[in-house]
Amino acid sequence: MQPPPATSPAATIMQVKLAGWPGLSGLTVKADGLPVKTDNGTFSVNSASTLTLEVAGIELAAIKPKPVITLFDLQPERNCQSTPALGKLASLLLSLDSDQDPGNGISIPPLTASAAGVKLAALSEADLLALETRLVGRSMPVVAALRAVNSALDQETWSEATAQRTSFVNDMSVLQQYLDRVLTQLALDAKTLTGFSYLTDEQAASIPATLKSQGLAFDGATPVFSWRYGLQRTDAGYAPALNRPLALPADIQAIYGASPGGPHMGHIGDIDIADGKLYAPIEDEDDSSQQSYIAVFDAKTLQYTGVKHALPLAEHADGVPWVAVDAPRKQFYTVTWSTAAADKLNVFDLETFKLIRSVPLQTSFNGKRVQGAKIYQGMLYASADTKDTVNGLKRKRIYKVDTVSGSVIELLTYDEPNRTEAEGLAFGPDGTMHLMVVAPYTTPLYAQTNNAKPFDESYSIDGDDWNPSATLRHFTRKAAPLRETLCGM
Repeated sequence: MQPPPATSPAATIMQVKLAGWPGLSGLTVKADGLPVKTDNGTFSVNSASTLTLEVAGIELAAIKPKPVITLFDLQPERNCQSTPALGKLASLLLSLDSDQDPGNGISIPPLTASAAGVKLAALSEADLLALETRLVGRSMPVVAALRAVNSALDQETWSEATAQRTSFVNDMSVLQQYLDRVLTQLALDAKTLTGFSYLTDEQAASIPATLKSQGLAFDGATPVFSWRYGLQRTDAGYAPALNRPLALPADIQAIYGASPGGPHMGHIGDIDIADGKLYAPIEDEDDSSQQSYIAVFDAKTLQYTGVKHALPLAEHADGVPWVAVDAPRKQFYTVTWSTAAADKLNVFDLETFKLIRSVPLQTSFNGKRVQGAKIYQGMLYASADTKDTVNGLKRKRIYKVDTVSGSVIELLTYDEPNRTEAEGLAFGPDGTMHLMVVAPYTTPLYAQTNNAKPFDESYSIDGDDWNPSATLRHFTRKAAPLRETLCGM
């Protein structure tokens, strides 16, 4: 006996609203090819129908009805992140917006239809801009449209739990003994940094501010820190679990050690972790105009895998202070240090390590001293150790960057005494943003030592790693961006 034929659920009448920021009206809506009457962006249709949404005869999308249709639904594939497709859509809608004020929503006036059958997805940017100009006498480049979207949708607020700062305090006697041993070893062989490896676990636990002074990343829920020559894995309370005080790859140090003008030292910046691999940016700290690298480590053992990739010098005119890995997009990002060249975001393929493109930044990082960055919710968050003076203090900043448009939003600022350094940042599994801030250091001496000037400004081993203390600061997002609200509709 044959089973009865399957029946589809009974179709119902659904009320649909178009959402922009805050509204979207003036689109032509068709259900199964027939025009639908809309009232200020709201209409009712059969839930089983197929909707076609158009503007000036240009097809934006063909989708199934849902209670709220947002800009993200009007792309060839729904995507809540910044994409070229979203840029094209925003370019068209913002160009046609009747009052040119996206802050009060997007309202499209009645327009003469363009050629029938035109689909937005099939238009090149040049054709799109020409069409916009033909329709309303103005146009908006895709990047400018995306930046308008960023400005409208990506504002957010963060707040620090100041009472919960994690303090790291160095035992300066242990640190000086360490430096004495290192300087002795350097005097024997200045081309290598093997002296930095001579540190017991007990000694490492006594100088936490030094060994956590450059960057951090999370391997799941486990924090991993970097300092200029090494790596350290900790437990959830930031106590050392695995110390690699010298993790700088020997093959890279050999290149720097043989540099003209005397041996140079390598320098590890703010690291990142993805899919079991730790990515470390490495530069010549004595001449950062030299070749920079991304070295790949095993994230669990912190052992160098032997894989390194040279970064193009033209895009890293003053070294590479950090690397940020975007695993979902299979990309990673860098910006050169604080030179005049720090006005673009470099986008690399995570598998081939080839440069894909460089994205001009809306706000240049020249002079901003960006020391660390990570991807969170598809956006790049960057810690800037600016030296701008405000009421006698040095202003530090956290930026949010769209890696597609190059939009730069300043999220928050805080002020610190001179010679305090804002270093790397990372996001924990719960979304908490953790930021390393190193306390000011003084020169030349903290206490007695066998070396006359262990903390001076000479070639010896001076720097922010010899500070007496540091704090790990914890920020919680108090107001999410409108983009996430729209994405959840």
